[in-house]
Amino acid sequence: MDQLERLQAAMRRDGLDALALGGEAAGQFAAGHTRIGVHMPGWPIPVTVVPVSGLPHVVTADPDGAADLAADHVHGMMWNPATLVSEMASWLGGATGLRIGIDVMSPGGRALIAAAIPDSTIVDATRLLAEVMLVKTPEEIERLEELCQLATAAAQAGLDKGMLGLVEALRGAFPISQPRATPERAAVAIRRGGYIAEARLGPGNVATGERAVAALRPGVAARDLAAALPAGVDVVGIGRTYEAPVIRDGWATPDDLVLQPGAVLAVRWDACGVTVALGDEEARLLSLAPAEVVR
Repeated sequence: MDQLERLQAAMRRDGLDALALGGEAAGQFAAGHTRIGVHMPGWPIPVTVVPVSGLPHVVTADPDGAADLAADHVHGMMWNPATLVSEMASWLGGATGLRIGIDVMSPGGRALIAAAIPDSTIVDATRLLAEVMLVKTPEEIERLEELCQLATAAAQAGLDKGMLGLVEALRGAFPISQPRATPERAAVAIRRGGYIAEARLGPGNVATGERAVAALRPGVAARDLAAALPAGVDVVGIGRTYEAPVIRDGWATPDDLVLQPGAVLAVRWDACGVTVALGDEEARLLSLAPAEVVR
């Protein structure tokens, strides 16, 4: 079952007829394209519409960013709200009275959905999206583990040889943020083959990292995990994008999310970071152990 099928199965389970998404990460996951917006990370209006069956529709400023979708499901920017209203209705078969899940959406975006689909019920779908996006197949976890190893090797080269060494070690991967390397610390985030991995090596507290990894277990609610983590620990889903939940400064979003086996999470503290995949009972490291990333 691919990611769109998993998402649509969750929609059927929760009684949703469609998703109207403005967030970049959720849109990329649902539609399988590389990016929705060229100039900003998210939109206040729907730019990805996912029916409960069939292919998504995307509104994108990057015509090459949705090459895997049929041409009639890829739409240029619609600056006239009336155009988006009429098009969205056609994407969902002209139906009314639908139950539609949303993620990042402004009041104006919600009004567009209501105008396009009269008598619709709009519900928060952030927990559903996070639940589905976090969980990876065994094949995806294997690919992420390989990419974590590449990112770690590059960060180690940065510690040993500086920025030139780090850049040389990244051949075949695309940095998605500015790599950093000094003799004391190195950090890099890369994309290859549609997946993201990161590595962070530097000064930090080993016990904090070990305690954070030990707290990650399937069946734990994000709110409880946030309460159990040491101060200063961030956790974010990672895979095809940076995904929810984000746990930062003791806050979890969405806090009612329950972690499931197969979830892949980046754990960060001080100048350090590790990546783990949740098994049926415990977490498995896809990168170095906390004691090895602390330098």
